[in-house]
Amino acid sequence: MRRWVVYTAGFLFVGCISIGGVVYWKYEPSHHWNGMEVPVLSVPALSRDDTLTDHEPSTSSVTEPVPEATTPSTPEVSTKSISAFNVLVLGTDARKEEYARSDVIMVLHVMPELRKVNIVSIPRDSRVLIDGVGYTKINHAHMLGELKGGNTEGTRTALQTVSNFLDVPINYYLKTDFKGFEDFIDTIGGVDVEVASDVYLYHAQTTLAKGPQHIDGKLALSLVRERYAFPDGDFGRQYQQSQILKNVAQEILRPEHISEIAGLLTRVKKDIVDTNFQDSDLISLAWLLKGMSTNDFTTKQIPGHSGYEMDPLEHLRLYYWIPDKVKVMEISQSLLKDPF
Repeated sequence: MRRWVVYTAGFLFVGCISIGGVVYWKYEPSHHWNGMEVPVLSVPALSRDDTLTDHEPSTSSVTEPVPEATTPSTPEVSTKSISAFNVLVLGTDARKEEYARSDVIMVLHVMPELRKVNIVSIPRDSRVLIDGVGYTKINHAHMLGELKGGNTEGTRTALQTVSNFLDVPINYYLKTDFKGFEDFIDTIGGVDVEVASDVYLYHAQTTLAKGPQHIDGKLALSLVRERYAFPDGDFGRQYQQSQILKNVAQEILRPEHISEIAGLLTRVKKDIVDTNFQDSDLISLAWLLKGMSTNDFTTKQIPGHSGYEMDPLEHLRLYYWIPDKVKVMEISQSLLKDPF
């Protein structure tokens, strides 16, 4: 009997070690992504000048339609093995019976082997070239695509516009809307944020006090939408967006969630409107973010200046954030392109 207990214990021990090894090999970031064939959803149209320099004169031709670029009508999903990849994160303002603009636009350059992530935030009012339309606000790209072909075309147009603007390929995307984002934060039990000073959240009609806070989905959504309460406007909002993104992984992989990670992931995916990540990719990505410190993240915002220009859609002079072309290309080269 004693020998049987020893044998059983031995088999269980070996079994646990084997299962642990399989899980580690499948999800641990440096193993999961090493040499993996990742999709290439969009590549930049290199022959065109898709950004506006500080010195580019405003002309009447800016408000006229621009011929379609020689890019496919749907993303050509090719694959190749790389050591780093780019992820487009979109937060849309979709509401019932309305087409969705992109309220949150970020590109993540993920380097699993180095365990580092670069985050480039794009102001929604950035003035960029959209195929077939002209120079307009980048957050119009998704809406214009939806008008032509629904959610799929909205995603494709947003992907191609960002790819052209930053001159980088995009491999993955994550898209959610207001309702999905709020439910997502509530599903994982809220998220930690650090507030630099008291901030009044217009959409929640409440004030978030200075210091560390653990907030629910409603407050998190109000925080990432807020612009006017921050001294630096949209840049303060973009900082909060990147902070929440980093802290979400900390919540997903808390010890109390590990045993229910599969069920949690199922619930979380219901709140994501659209993505081309597989379940194993999302777990590995969360694992990567969980093990990183603040120093492992580099966050940049698109440099430029404020201005007013004619808009080809509204036929009015609108406020824009006008990107500095040279500095944007420097950021793309240093933060969003594969160093290997």
